[in-house]
Amino acid sequence: MAGFSKVLTGVSAGLVALVFTASATADDAYTAADLGGKLTPFGAIVAGNAAGTIPAYDGGLKVPAGLVPGDGNWPNPFAGEKPRLRITAANVDQYKDQLAAGQVQLLKQNPTTYYLEVYPTHRTATFPANFLAASQRNASRQDCRTENDGLSISEGCRGGLPFPLPKDGHEVMWNYILNYQGVNGWDWNHSAYVVNQGHPTLTNTNRSTGEKPFYQLDVPGRDPKIGQRIWSFIVAPARTAGQASGYWDYLDPVANARYAWSYSTGQRRVRKAPEFNYDTPNSAFGGVAFYDEIFLFSGKMDRFDWKLVGKQEMFIPYSNYTLKWGCDMQKKLMPKHINPDCERWELHRVWVVEATRKDGVRHAHKKRRYYIDEDTFGAAVYDAWDDSGALFRTGSQFNIEAYGIPNNPQQDSYALYDFTRDQYGMFGNGPTRYRAAPVSEREANPQTIAGGQTR
Repeated sequence: MAGFSKVLTGVSAGLVALVFTASATADDAYTAADLGGKLTPFGAIVAGNAAGTIPAYDGGLKVPAGLVPGDGNWPNPFAGEKPRLRITAANVDQYKDQLAAGQVQLLKQNPTTYYLEVYPTHRTATFPANFLAASQRNASRQDCRTENDGLSISEGCRGGLPFPLPKDGHEVMWNYILNYQGVNGWDWNHSAYVVNQGHPTLTNTNRSTGEKPFYQLDVPGRDPKIGQRIWSFIVAPARTAGQASGYWDYLDPVANARYAWSYSTGQRRVRKAPEFNYDTPNSAFGGVAFYDEIFLFSGKMDRFDWKLVGKQEMFIPYSNYTLKWGCDMQKKLMPKHINPDCERWELHRVWVVEATRKDGVRHAHKKRRYYIDEDTFGAAVYDAWDDSGALFRTGSQFNIEAYGIPNNPQQDSYALYDFTRDQYGMFGNGPTRYRAAPVSEREANPQTIAGGQTR
């Protein structure tokens, strides 16, 4: 990593960064030899853009002295900054090439109440040395690859970003699915509010645990075939309190389908839940989200063709400390949209991936488009269209850099807007606590989780 540090100190923010055209891929411009030089070890362009509105990457967030996280909350390191730009319905056409279709529609539908506050761009992503080394290694290893026409990923990729130099849409989406958020897992209070006709409704508050065994190389007992697993139990509202559910996603979902399960206090037993997939409405989110829209995308990629469109500069949610902890739900949720004073948007380079529904398969969405941050592979914006070509949904995933111990990007909250129902939901609020020690296999056993639930 010492060579990488030297490269960063010599990079000028005025260097012109390459923006890929619709037909270009990372392989057309860079090779594995560029990682740690022109590219970061995780594949992002080190240089800033020509306009100076995207800075050069200089190693990630520099935390102001005395700023420390407390009780699962991270104080905003950019609290004193002012927006450099406000995008409204009046000027949105000037910026529409750097906005997702859903954001343009939200602005035009809510001309007097919604706007985007665009702040100075900070490239905050910070990762541990072992992740960076494994990511560079993955770029040149033949045993790190996709399989089954992109639906699966080999176990040889474990420990780092699978594809620092993604060559197709599947590889970008695997980077997104497996984006790094620490090693031992995390616990958070996950609340879902759905706003219907201007009235916010708490549909679900649960205590959730997540981890990615993909990164747990030295944890005894981990099944190396599992990419990630998430489980939770409901604490509110009272009518569903005590219920629990979870899902395990595998690196090879062709050979090992998602293991989804649920526990209800009425039946008092754990049952498999194969319906927790694809475009099945997620009742915990009031029907505003499908199961494959959890964190904007979740599950198997087999119902769409995934095309890597390229890379471009886009306004995306970034460093949303205020949204997560500086605005309570009463302030955060407005009748038609999130309070724009709580959001923070920045200009970043993103990978653009378009998903088109395959012939002969069923799904409520005909087309989707994802805009995924080149630094974190977590911050993202998403649009979906129906069979008529009308915009169906748009979504935003909000990130912060979890500084202190550990240092890593975190994205545990997101919003989905359903234009067909004129509703939206905000999912993921409250503290997040990273685990110092990994979850034991016994603790992660569905029977153990269910056995600890009471009404």
